Amino acid sequence: MRRTNAAGTVLAALRVMAPLSRLPAAARAAFRRPGGPGAAVRRRTSAALVAVLSLLLAAGGALTTAVPAQAEITDGLLLRYKLNETSGTVAHDASGHGKDGTVNGTADWGDADGLGFNGSTTYIKVPNNIMAGLSAITVAFDVWIDPTMGKPYFLYGFGNTSGTSGNGYLFSTANQFRTGITLTDFHAEQQTRPSTSYALYRGMWKHVTYTQTGNTGVLYENGVEKARNTSVTITPGAIGGGTTTADYIGRSLYSSDLYFKGRMRDFRVYNRALSASEVQAVATGSEAQWEQLQALASYNGAIAAFDDPDVGPVVIFPSDYPGDIYDLQKPPDWTDEFGQTPTDWPDPTPGLSQQFTVDQINALQNAVTAQIQPGGDTTYQLNVHYDGMHDWVVAETDAPASVTDPLATQYAGKLEIKAYTLDNPPPAKCTPDQIAVGTVGTTAAAPASGFGDAATKLQWQQVQALADYNCALAAFDDPTIGPVIIFPSDYPGDIDDLRKPPGWTSEYGEIPADWPTPTTAKSQRFTLAQITDIQNEVIRQVSADGDTTAYSVAVHYDGMSDRIVVDTDAPASLTDPLTAAYPGQVVVNAATAPAPAATTDSSDTVGS
Repeated sequence: MRRTNAAGTVLAALRVMAPLSRLPAAARAAFRRPGGPGAAVRRRTSAALVAVLSLLLAAGGALTTAVPAQAEITDGLLLRYKLNETSGTVAHDASGHGKDGTVNGTADWGDADGLGFNGSTTYIKVPNNIMAGLSAITVAFDVWIDPTMGKPYFLYGFGNTSGTSGNGYLFSTANQFRTGITLTDFHAEQQTRPSTSYALYRGMWKHVTYTQTGNTGVLYENGVEKARNTSVTITPGAIGGGTTTADYIGRSLYSSDLYFKGRMRDFRVYNRALSASEVQAVATGSEAQWEQLQALASYNGAIAAFDDPDVGPVVIFPSDYPGDIYDLQKPPDWTDEFGQTPTDWPDPTPGLSQQFTVDQINALQNAVTAQIQPGGDTTYQLNVHYDGMHDWVVAETDAPASVTDPLATQYAGKLEIKAYTLDNPPPAKCTPDQIAVGTVGTTAAAPASGFGDAATKLQWQQVQALADYNCALAAFDDPTIGPVIIFPSDYPGDIDDLRKPPGWTSEYGEIPADWPTPTTAKSQRFTLAQITDIQNEVIRQVSADGDTTAYSVAVHYDGMSDRIVVDTDAPASLTDPLTAAYPGQVVVNAATAPAPAATTDSSDTVGS
């Protein structure tokens, strides 16, 4: 489906494309050498990328990397396990200090998805004495907690053991989200924690950071401070007098505790406490910078922005762009949705399209739509967008060649037609008896406490997208196990094999690298048809013949309680028959109609 702005213009300028393909090696090399020879570019490089390259070489400017520059904070970096290996039992130290770790038990390498811990044998042995001499520390890492993880457990523990117990250590855990430090055992732990009931969500990636300096320990989630303790008196280097032989990731220092079950990646230890802005940059730099890149592209009239893994962010402008593409103006007084003002903006590589103005992109997209979906006919599905990386328009469709071949011929070199495949299935086509989310009045998936950062919001948007795409009844947050998706009792598909919506992007156009893994279940009470029948009966009972002037009524399915909730100001004489007819299935919440606004002058009128 095309996205349009208020004027009806396709928002090609605002679509952020993921790295669907990479620049040729020679082009990458030239990008890294400002002023390098243009001959390094081979003919296989697309026209758009040649333009980007030539523009860059003319400017002789430096490039940002694919990961935002501030996320590559190396000052004080003592150890860094990216955990992106594909085989072996070595967790390589990328800090340059040679502190490689040893993976014990099953090594479930997942490349960009980090190392999988099986909950029974997998852990990383970090070299001894990792905290020797440290008066301050930062421990930071990405973690995905398996929904079936039991308790208690450590995410990591650096210290010593005595018999079956810990004997001086620094650790973090997530079921009761906290970090503790002690010179002996748990009785003497000095803890930094939000509350005894706060836990990290399971089934989705989270970033955990703990910093300590002086008497202050601070615990962060996704770069947002969650707890602070200003009474910490133990320094990391004091543990064991600097000697620690039980330095583990994924394993507790108590033999009766569980091993960690889930995944981790990008595990870092610094010999200083990162500042709050540094913590946020490491934890959520990607999300924040994508939002900033989007704002730059939109404010300056670009038609595309995308990320190349080796070059970094690239912004493409229309061929007739009248401004200076090397002098991007930052949106004045811009803040993100959480009120944060950027301290650093991305520095994208600019380039001009060699084929399109904005009007030409819109004209081509309209022509594709008219051919594949004439008059709004949705027999064939279609997703059409401008791909700035290749400087062409892409049409993903299940239409046959007899429909698409004329387009391919007419717009050769400008239009790429992609057929849906098993790896790239078309958007879900829920039959009328399967359509659930959006028709049963469920509320959007979200944690009860709301969104505190961009990373959490993105993952909850993905939970909702999974529910929508897979024809679920509802998605909600369970405070114990995290995101849950509920399906009708007669759902015909495999609820444990959720399909990811192809081409889905966040509100900022970001294509996520990771998807949450919600817990899935079927309703114990309802098919979709039963829910809709009950909802219709509620409306009929409360507002006979569709008359909604007397009483207000709102009906929705509550996935957590597996019941239908009716909010209404109708009297009990109308609602009692509903609860009697559907015992255990319908809950009525009495709503009081607001009193009419008081007036002091009978001559008062609206707008006066």
